Amino acid sequence: DKHKIIDQVEVAKNLNEQQRIAYRIITQHFISRFILKHESEKPLKMLMTGPGDTGKTYVVNALKSVMEAYNCGHTIRFLAPTDSAAALIDGMTLHKGLGLRIENATKGKGNRNLEKLRLEWKHVDILFLDEASLLSAQLLCEIDYAL
Repeated sequence: DKHKIIDQVEVAKNLNEQQRIAYRIITQHFISRFILKHESEKPLKMLMTGPGDTGKTYVVNALKSVMEAYNCGHTIRFLAPTDSAAALIDGMTLHKGLGLRIENATKGKGNRNLEKLRLEWKHVDILFLDEASLLSAQLLCEIDYAL
C-alpha cells in the first residue's frame, strides 16, 4: 500500500492537525506525481506560513523521511537563506545550492555557472525553500532565473 509509509511517518512524528493537513497535501501530491507517475499532475506550489515554532520545519523533515523511504531523496533539494536555517532541514544555503554570488550592490549579483547548475539540478523534482519570508524580491528573481 502506497500510503503505509505516509501513515507510519505521520504517527511517528506525532503531527498536530495543522501540520497533518500540510503533510497530507504534499505527500498525496508526491505519491500521485512521482510514485504513480501521473504525468498530468501539475507541480505543487505551496506556501506554509506561520510564526516561529509552529512546526513548519518539522513538517518538512517528516516529508523528507517519506521521500527518502521511497528512494527519492536524490530528487529533492532543501535550501534556506541562512546557515542555521539550512542546518535545521539538513539542507544548504540558497547561495551554495544555486551557485549565487554574494557581492555588494556595485559589483552586481549573478550565477557563477548556469550550465553546470542546471546539470546538477536536472533530476531534482522537488525544492523545499525554508524561511522564504527572509528573501528579497531580487533574490527570488535570481532563484527563478537559476532554475
